[in-house]
Amino acid sequence: MKNIAIIILVWCLLLAGCEPEQQQNQREQVSQKIEQAEAEPVKQEQAEPNAPAVQSEQTESQADGQTPQQQAADIKVNVTLLTVDKNDFEALDTLWGYTTGALTVKRRSDIFNESGLKVHMAAGDLSPKFNAFKNSIKSRQEKEISLELADRETGYADLGTGIRNPKFYYLTKWYDADNYQFSSAGRSFKIGIIKVPGRDLLNVQITPVLKNFLNGGGDKEFTELRTALTVKPNQSILIGGSRTSRENLSSALLGLQKEDVDTVLLINVSEM
Repeated sequence: MKNIAIIILVWCLLLAGCEPEQQQNQREQVSQKIEQAEAEPVKQEQAEPNAPAVQSEQTESQADGQTPQQQAADIKVNVTLLTVDKNDFEALDTLWGYTTGALTVKRRSDIFNESGLKVHMAAGDLSPKFNAFKNSIKSRQEKEISLELADRETGYADLGTGIRNPKFYYLTKWYDADNYQFSSAGRSFKIGIIKVPGRDLLNVQITPVLKNFLNGGGDKEFTELRTALTVKPNQSILIGGSRTSRENLSSALLGLQKEDVDTVLLINVSEM
């Protein structure tokens, strides 16, 4: 009996020494929280009261003789800018697993790949998974941007001011702080929306832009990287960059300063 008691005691100690839940692989923990969020009702989060002002411009509607004041804004674009540190890279990668790049239309895929940018669409609303992810990450820094646009209008999702890396390469050319306005350049994505007549669909065009980037004070639109997508209302778009280089356009645009930081944007478009 004594031997049996010793065996039972040893077995209990072995069970107690098993790896606790908090020491599980981070990616598995985040995935579990994301899956749990799917079963819960989606809670509409309010935008931050100090959201950046939206700068918008008319596109094709001006050709019809309409002005911005004559058109009612009936499309809402919500953009969440999320930055995490290196310890949470593996968890961040779970988000890309819920998207696909197959539906992304690129004008020049070779230039797009060189830029380091990634633009993927989710099958539906990625917000519940995205919220579950960010709520489980202590290192996160986030910024909410809200745009209200009319049909065939464009606006800018402004990410911040200043390019932090000293130079970047794009289309066989190096850009550096000696010849361009790195310190004051505004980093942004230009977003245009067109309703698809007779269908519950929206055409979205996304173009990277560096504002006040040229020495003469002009903007630089990277039109070769304009991405066109057709989405359903509330269907999510995820934008990020490659970690393989810190000298490409994505590193300049997304404000990456060092190897231990990564940034993604979640975009949702809906009719008001």
